[in-house]
Amino acid sequence: MIVALFITTALAIQMNEQATLTTEAQTAVRQFLQSGPLGKMMFEFAQLEMHASGAVDILIEVLKAFGRQQEDRLNEENTIWQNRLGDHNARRIQYESLVTEGGLAINRDRKKLTQEYEPRKEELNEILTTLKTNMGKNEVAKKNAEALRAEQNSQFQQQANEITEAIKATDDTLEYIKRCSQGSFIEVDKINDHLLFLQKKSSKSTDYIGSIIQALMQISEKQNFADREVQKQLVDLLQSLRGYFVETLQAAYNDEDQQKLLHENRMNQLENEKQVFEKQYSDAYAEREQRSLQIEDTNRLLDTRGKELQGYQDRLTTENNNFSQNQKIHDDLVAAISGEIGFIEKALDVLMTQAFSDELQSAINKAK
Repeated sequence: MIVALFITTALAIQMNEQATLTTEAQTAVRQFLQSGPLGKMMFEFAQLEMHASGAVDILIEVLKAFGRQQEDRLNEENTIWQNRLGDHNARRIQYESLVTEGGLAINRDRKKLTQEYEPRKEELNEILTTLKTNMGKNEVAKKNAEALRAEQNSQFQQQANEITEAIKATDDTLEYIKRCSQGSFIEVDKINDHLLFLQKKSSKSTDYIGSIIQALMQISEKQNFADREVQKQLVDLLQSLRGYFVETLQAAYNDEDQQKLLHENRMNQLENEKQVFEKQYSDAYAEREQRSLQIEDTNRLLDTRGKELQGYQDRLTTENNNFSQNQKIHDDLVAAISGEIGFIEKALDVLMTQAFSDELQSAINKAK
């Protein structure tokens, strides 16, 4: 680009060697001479070379070489910058990927925590509370069943004792009548004493039995039982009464056996129910403990992932900040080098003009 510029400039100078200075050329020379210490130094160097050799060829070659050097420097800086830019983009993409993956992992773990582990633990707590309540009810039911069985057995024992005593009293009465029937006379008072005793023993069985015996006592007061037929009827009645007592006692034993069987079945049912509750409670408790550990592990993992994510974000921020700083340094350096190249191009343009030659010659003449 500079060579082409030089050729174009040289042709322009050659075509205008004999031309009068234009206002624009004079202005360009004046601006160059007033461009600061560097422009002043260039003019003094050109003055020295012109005075020594009558031309500024060395200065022009020096400027061209320096321009090529600056262009190489600019190309090298741009190449280095492209490499840095590639490295930066690779690290940026890596950190952005880590940040994205870290965020996804956190969301995935938090979703498991809030939508699976914690709700299931709450559900298990409710299940355990219900099972504990059911186990308590089961224990109460067992105690109630035991109390009912004890009460039933107590009632049976009392009833069996009463009926047994009534049977014995009936047997005693029959035995007395049997003994008296072998003689010639049965004492009514003795019979009534036996019947009264029988009434007391059987009164707790049924009310109507007591009433029958009461009526029998009233009948016996009007009899001397000398009549063998009356004795026989009395014995038959007492035998029937005894049979009733025996049947009642047997029914009581049968009922007791049935209640015992029902009680055993009920207790077995409650025991099986208890075992089921205990197994369910044990399983639910174990799962709740597992869920608790999962929640603790997940919270620790979320904490670790959060710190890792923050680290990735910090790295990404640092990388971008460093890149911004490096880009500013690069841009400033490119601007500086480009400015130097621009100055050189401008200097070469000025050096090849007739206006500069005239200005330079005028300065040399004044110095003489």
